[in-house]
Amino acid sequence: MIVYELEKSLGNYVIENEAIHTISDSSLDSIIEREKNRGFELEKDNLNLIIEASYLDEIFNFAINITEGSSLNRSMIGLKQLCSILGIFDIRNAVSHPNRPFPDCYWFRAATIASDPLIEKLNLSSVRNALNSAIEENLNTPPDEWLHNVNWAIPNTLPQSFDHEITGLLGRDKEFKDLETVLSKKRNNLIAIVAPGGIGKTALVLQYLKDLSLNPSWADKLSSIVFCTLKNEKLTADGIEAIDAIVEIEQIKETIFHDLLKLYSDKYTFTNFEEAVEILEEENILICIDNLETLLVDFQNEFIDFNQSLPIKWKLLVTSRISIDSATTVPLDPLGKRHAVNLSRNYLKKRGVVDFKQEDLERIADAANNNPLAIKLTIDLYLKGGDISSSITRSQKDIASFSYKNLIEALKENSITILESIYAIGNPTKNDLIDFLNINREEIIESINELSKTSLVIRSTDEYGNDTYKLSDSIRDLLLINPKNIEVRNNITEDIKKRKAKILEQASRIKQLGLNEFDDDYIPEDLEPNSYSLITDLNKALSKASITNVSELIKLKERFAEYLRFKTNDWFLLFNYSRIFRELKDTSNELLYLQKAQEFNSGSPKIKLAIALRYFYNSDYLDAIEYFEQFINEGYDNPLKSNTRFSHSITKLYYLCLIYLGEFDKILEITSDWKEKGNWSGVVGVSRATALKRKIEYKYYSVNTNEKLISEILEILDSIFKSDGYFDTACVESNKIIKDSDFLLKDSYNYSSEIKLKYLNFVSNHYFNIISKLRNENINSNDNQLFINNLYVYEITDNPIRRVKWFKHEQEPDISYDLEHIEELKNEGFEVVKVYHIPEDRGYGMSSFMFAENDDKKQFYLSVNFLDEGWNRWGYIKEGNKLAIKYRESGKEDKPHPATKIIEIDTY
Repeated sequence: MIVYELEKSLGNYVIENEAIHTISDSSLDSIIEREKNRGFELEKDNLNLIIEASYLDEIFNFAINITEGSSLNRSMIGLKQLCSILGIFDIRNAVSHPNRPFPDCYWFRAATIASDPLIEKLNLSSVRNALNSAIEENLNTPPDEWLHNVNWAIPNTLPQSFDHEITGLLGRDKEFKDLETVLSKKRNNLIAIVAPGGIGKTALVLQYLKDLSLNPSWADKLSSIVFCTLKNEKLTADGIEAIDAIVEIEQIKETIFHDLLKLYSDKYTFTNFEEAVEILEEENILICIDNLETLLVDFQNEFIDFNQSLPIKWKLLVTSRISIDSATTVPLDPLGKRHAVNLSRNYLKKRGVVDFKQEDLERIADAANNNPLAIKLTIDLYLKGGDISSSITRSQKDIASFSYKNLIEALKENSITILESIYAIGNPTKNDLIDFLNINREEIIESINELSKTSLVIRSTDEYGNDTYKLSDSIRDLLLINPKNIEVRNNITEDIKKRKAKILEQASRIKQLGLNEFDDDYIPEDLEPNSYSLITDLNKALSKASITNVSELIKLKERFAEYLRFKTNDWFLLFNYSRIFRELKDTSNELLYLQKAQEFNSGSPKIKLAIALRYFYNSDYLDAIEYFEQFINEGYDNPLKSNTRFSHSITKLYYLCLIYLGEFDKILEITSDWKEKGNWSGVVGVSRATALKRKIEYKYYSVNTNEKLISEILEILDSIFKSDGYFDTACVESNKIIKDSDFLLKDSYNYSSEIKLKYLNFVSNHYFNIISKLRNENINSNDNQLFINNLYVYEITDNPIRRVKWFKHEQEPDISYDLEHIEELKNEGFEVVKVYHIPEDRGYGMSSFMFAENDDKKQFYLSVNFLDEGWNRWGYIKEGNKLAIKYRESGKEDKPHPATKIIEIDTY
């Protein structure tokens, strides 16, 4: 009897919901073909006969498809899983075949299914009736109190019926799971479901609490559920209707007190809310307050005090249009389109309208922004005699007025600002809002989404395909007369002023730095303000160099992408967009957007250089050199035609390309007059020296030729250092040349003493300064000390390396310090210390600090900033040297005392 009632109830459920459209064609064809083989012809649209011909498993699948997207779906799936575990399909076969054994366990399994809470949740009451009748040994219908006596339900004061029961709750599976997760955590004592009006907050929480009250797994977690609502008005097809409602905290306490009295009067005695809180302190009570924003507008502090006064074991679940800072928030989005359309269909069907076009259902859902209340209101207006268009228009106005009355206080500050911006600007795009307001893109999108959910904002598309936003007439009128928004309007004006100031500041910076069209961060004065502001933000982000925040660049990338949606041929935006990819190390996209920029401005030197640089750093030297040769042929290596940075870059990289391509003869041919190359003679000279050095490689026995080449190399570099100083490129190449040329000192090659002394003199004159300028190099490093030591010990008449002060050979006698000078320094208050540790450099040539100690082992910290001669003498100090210092106490025993003055002691 139980299995029969289960199958019958499920079949009736499918038939009552007229779900033939939910059954797949393959399933229908399978059933029809099966019956045809048995000699029965079935019509594809005859649902009753289809159900009669279906197996229990198939009927279950039909029922699951019907409930998809509703709150019943999980329960229906759970019931099928329970039936599978308990073998209901085997029991069904056994019932149909009398010759098969029917063990006692089959009865108890069927009874388990019939008594499970899922049967009650799915309203399959006839299945439970069958079990109750079997227990009473009769098939009469049991009394009502027996049928509804669910002794495993959690005591509650939920309403007997819900508004949404007419259609069911659709599309809220995710929110159900979120609520379950949040409520299950013990630390979450205040939970808020936050969304604009009409989205379905009340429906969600009521359905969830009903299911929770019928869930045995919660029986040991909750003692009771108390529900109270603060809703003070409702919207119908006849307009807004006022409702007597709770308006202050004391009324909430009074309502909860009476509900607790109903639930616990048989166990406890208390006469007011405070007593109830004290007496029921150990009970696990869940209180639900609906439409809390009614109270929060005026009494937020009082609510916080109320929440904090509740026992630790009590939980508070609220719905609100206003977010609550201290609450764990479960956001509620509009229905998905499919569920919104299904809601429209179900509501019409329950109101007696069956023949309704699919496109009209979709039109209603779209016009309502998938808002359940707006959908129902539109349908109610339609059923009162309006056409679809007028019903949609009327519902949009009524929804706006209904929601706006309290919503203006409920909206976040950013959303109010967005409303005011739309009011002030007219029909802004998203980019307009980003530029006019001091709000980031994500917050603007979030606010627009929030406003869109409430129908306060109408979205349309402009001639470029961009989304634009405007206010409906009713909202504009409300904004016009609402005094609170006047203050926000003033803030927007200030934000606009800030944007103008930012643009002026950037323009001033460009003038002060003398930037022009050849510089990456140059912005022309006539650029339209929105783009100017955007590129100003990019320049600011990139100026942070290595500390640039990746997330900041990603935000800028998204802003550029928004602009480029309708400015696809703007070469200047495309060029600056490529700079973001360069910083993010996305070289393929960098090159892609540079090439797009070049399509719209093929003559821009700045774009060409950026492309050439990308080819160069990708090691595509043949592609890069074409651009550099073109630049030089057109005279851009002259700073007067471009600028200093631009001309230096193309000169340096042109010769580097030639070197990497092995074009040494060409370099020697075009650099014979390197001293006449004007501003960049030093760069050209270094390139010539490098090419000469490459001519020597692996030809060490060509003594006569090599001596001439080496002599010229040393003369070029010596001349460069004397005229142009120790610039980076020269120091890098000279360091390599010095170390690669030590083969001169090998006797097996028979190089002359003259070239050897020329080489050693060059090292003694320049090596220390070269190393000092290079990052990741240190004169005191093991490699450099070993290299110089090898030159030092080389036996040659009057070896100049033995005279340098910046190198101390291991075999040298200890330095003799002038004792008289030491005594004078001590009398002047100096402390004599000995250097015991010089750290390795951190990428700046040599360490800027060292450590010393006195005879009492007192530790001191010495910085180059306090040495009288600074960097000029700092590199000559070695471990073991004595110095005279003045210092201040560090204040900590384990911390070295910093020197405030450092003097070298005279030696003899």
